[in-house]
Amino acid sequence: MIWRKNKNWMLPLGILSLLFLYGMMGETARGDNSKCLSCHGNENLTKKDARGNKISLFVSEEGLKKSIHGENACTDCHTRIPDESHAKTGIKDADRKVDCGACHEESEKLFKTSVHSLKAEIACKECHGTHSIKPLSDPKSATFQTNLLQTCGECHSEESKQFAESVHGVGLTRGRPNHPTCTTCHGTHGIRPRSDPESAVHERKIAITTCPQCHAAERITREYRFTTKPVKSYYDSFHGLSYRGGDTFSANCASCHGVHDIRSSSDPKSMIHKDRLQKTCGVCHPKASVNFSKGKIHTLADIRGVDFGEKAVGWVRIVYIILIVAVIGGLSFFNFTDWLRKTIERRPKD
Repeated sequence: MIWRKNKNWMLPLGILSLLFLYGMMGETARGDNSKCLSCHGNENLTKKDARGNKISLFVSEEGLKKSIHGENACTDCHTRIPDESHAKTGIKDADRKVDCGACHEESEKLFKTSVHSLKAEIACKECHGTHSIKPLSDPKSATFQTNLLQTCGECHSEESKQFAESVHGVGLTRGRPNHPTCTTCHGTHGIRPRSDPESAVHERKIAITTCPQCHAAERITREYRFTTKPVKSYYDSFHGLSYRGGDTFSANCASCHGVHDIRSSSDPKSMIHKDRLQKTCGVCHPKASVNFSKGKIHTLADIRGVDFGEKAVGWVRIVYIILIVAVIGGLSFFNFTDWLRKTIERRPKD
């Protein structure tokens, strides 16, 4: 009788028990990598690739636990391994490719449009690593700001060497947080070839967005005590006006300062050093003389300028603007009054 009286409680209790057991089993399966590490924890475990090269299959348990994916199970990433022996009837039919896009959808979408994906067939692991992936903020991460020179340098060795010796690279290695690195100019997952109009280093974007993102930023220029005048003066110059008008043959920032090997003007190796300016200008102006390159480049017409030349040009500019307004305004007023007079004269008299 008691059992019959309480039998309505048995079904909910059974369901709760099953859910509890399922949760425990799922948690155990999720965190338990012991089966995989029983083989892959062996430092001597290797295989040969299609070219006959020996590849290590060792996975450090400690490195895996300390990685950003430390709480994941191996099967969360390696989802298509058919059985424990990785094979059926002696034929390896497992798809061991890890699909990072299953979790990182937005990054995967951008990466598929990048030059790395379309041209070089580089995978996520080439930059981020495999089992010991650290978060971006970790100084030990392969994609940490100061480590990108080494990471990108695995493929782009010459560019990495040049950048390391540049004014940007030297500041970066000294731990200055706002100094640019590879991804500052090229982007991260959606890196496009230089010829692509959407690329951050396309000719039309170098002097409009890429360099000004730092050199026209008030916060950065104030922190590192350099002026935004070069950007402003460039836009007012013949080169800048022509460039903004759509002429890609006009000189931009990289034309004079270089690309990866940007150096201070006091450095004898710099493209804008006084002893090399004639050669730099001569790239576009073949007949440029020594005197051609002696003039000031980044100057603003400003009556509050530092030197006499800037102040003089500033006053000339003001006078010129006043004359333009006076002449054009006077002519417009004269034409209007003349038209008004003639209109009145043509009106029929009563």
